[in-house]
Amino acid sequence: MTKGTGVLEARRLQIFSAVAEHGSFTAAAEALFMTHSAVSQQMALLERQLGVPLMIRGPRGIELTEAGKLLSERSTGLLGTIAHIEQEMSDLKAQHASVRLGAFPTAGADLIPRVVREYQRRYPETKIVLRSAHASDMTAALRDGSIHLGLVWDYDFDPRSVPADVEWVHLADDPLSVLVPLDHPVAGESEVELRELAGETWVVRSHRPPYDEAFTTLCRLSGFEPRIGFATEDYLSVQGLVAAGIGIGAAPRLALVAQRPDVVAVPIAGPAPRRRIAAVRLLEASHPPAARQMLEVLRVVATTDPEEHA
Repeated sequence: MTKGTGVLEARRLQIFSAVAEHGSFTAAAEALFMTHSAVSQQMALLERQLGVPLMIRGPRGIELTEAGKLLSERSTGLLGTIAHIEQEMSDLKAQHASVRLGAFPTAGADLIPRVVREYQRRYPETKIVLRSAHASDMTAALRDGSIHLGLVWDYDFDPRSVPADVEWVHLADDPLSVLVPLDHPVAGESEVELRELAGETWVVRSHRPPYDEAFTTLCRLSGFEPRIGFATEDYLSVQGLVAAGIGIGAAPRLALVAQRPDVVAVPIAGPAPRRRIAAVRLLEASHPPAARQMLEVLRVVATTDPEEHA
């Protein structure tokens, strides 16, 4: 075989993409459940096959050459296309239309049930496959074809960045409220400015990066440094601690479907920070009809007041 010619292997491109994304052989090997030496060997074979250096190895990881950057850009779309073809063939083999939707965990309490109900009403013959996933995992799930669409969120004061091959479709805003016990001075107010609560002890829900400091950021934008007493893993726990008088909290509307009767949610006065709900999908993918239908249902349901369906 002549140097620099031949058929590129999809698996080898997958390994290269992982190295390019994670910045090192070690991190790519961990993500792919491979050994470091196996990843290194495959990258050496790929460079030999193409006849050009793709990366420069250094003590802190790898740096892509111009050829490596070009291959990374091209292979991302190619691997996504291959994954979608494989999944579409699987769907045809199963002889039914299906749509695969990934969603952030707190959407499962209210938004996802309403989406599923409306979608099944419109398209009863189409199978819906749901997958709970964090926003940081959505891109990989889209690229490997395990989902057609992902439901994610960010904050308007700190927009989430997405890769070049992913489309971000804004669906709705999810306003934030302050959570206080029944006997709190602002419990009877129609709204409250965040800076009025500067002296309070706060109970916050912990988040993955890049939003692990989101609550502190929004308080700083309001002019104060919050005194955080407790951080917990979910909004139900936040409500429990607030009800017990341990501190006050904050939560988006979608997280308050199961609101405790001994906790009051007071909207933050505008212009207030908001959590934003969006759908993500591959930018240049051939979206099946069921996925396009699901995006339309998401648009409708996300902008509908939940109380209208109570």
